[in-house]
Amino acid sequence: MKIFIVGGGIAGLSIAWRLAQAGAEVEVLERGIAGRGATWASAGMIAPGAELGAESSAMAAFAERARAAWPSFAADVEAASGMPVYYKECGCLLVAATAERAATLQAAACPDSGAVWLTREELLHREPLLDASLLGALQIATDAQVDNRALAEALRAAAMKAGARLRERCSVRSVLIDKGRVSGVIADDGVIAGDIVVLSGGAWMGLLEGMDADVVPPVQPVKGQMAACEPPPGTVLPQSLIWSESIYLVPRHNRLFIGATVENAGFDTSVTHEARDWLLDAAARVIPSLRSWRVAELWAGLRPRTPDHAPVLGTTSIDGLLVAGGQFRNGILFAPVVGETISRAILQNSMSPDLSAFDPKRFAKSA
Repeated sequence: MKIFIVGGGIAGLSIAWRLAQAGAEVEVLERGIAGRGATWASAGMIAPGAELGAESSAMAAFAERARAAWPSFAADVEAASGMPVYYKECGCLLVAATAERAATLQAAACPDSGAVWLTREELLHREPLLDASLLGALQIATDAQVDNRALAEALRAAAMKAGARLRERCSVRSVLIDKGRVSGVIADDGVIAGDIVVLSGGAWMGLLEGMDADVVPPVQPVKGQMAACEPPPGTVLPQSLIWSESIYLVPRHNRLFIGATVENAGFDTSVTHEARDWLLDAAARVIPSLRSWRVAELWAGLRPRTPDHAPVLGTTSIDGLLVAGGQFRNGILFAPVVGETISRAILQNSMSPDLSAFDPKRFAKSA
């Protein structure tokens, strides 16, 4: 049985690694360089507390399951690749600049689940770089981060060491279907025969030719621009992830990552002066000294988003064709469970009923 993974981001690499570990014949077909798309452009946050709060939904349950899997997933990737991924349980601070936001965050405090309100004094004692006018913050101790770029390289190495093949700069144009079943793919260099195809191409999933809209779920690109700043020598970066109402700040190594815009701009990945200025201004309202820091990098990535903002995971109406996409802002967070879910669906022909909310067929006109 030959399995093709179309797309070599964190989802595709995680799936390929788990399949290869189980002895499957698997090949990743990546239109660019594996791990250098949305995975590379992200901030590496593993933050269901900040992203979803106390929300009760299938998405929140999936996020919590993924968060719980991360410590062992990170350790497994490091052991398999021999490379560090810098997983860190640093916690998160949702800061309040207004009385209204302070009241909302205080109401969300739940010490039993690790969500604690910090007064202004407690916040500034913990993070002295923050603006002294902030009213406080909700601390979520369970949120974490990973170096997404290191993770991409480590997953790539782990998958290949396990026996997966990787074909980069290989654009897949369409999926071959014979009598209702997958028989391979059509790539730039011709037809490649195979038995199972997993579509994990992120924002590019919808560009496949000749695929019925009822088969391939609607996934659209959402542009996000980010910046990274380096502080003056001797400056101690914040210890936690920090969220204001408009941006997030991620301290890692010697940089502070600032993100991110949310733009419906098609497949444009250019960076703009307007976005840079907006990011830096919003960040300086949280850390005033940042105005004098050096801007080390500016970049943009494309998040894959479905109409209901939830992922698409599982089988399609075509036998042998599966989908793993639409993770939007949570591709890094979801990775451990996406790899486990899709590999199990292929190897054991089993999908958890808990994931029915993410069925790719939910967007079909007949659904």
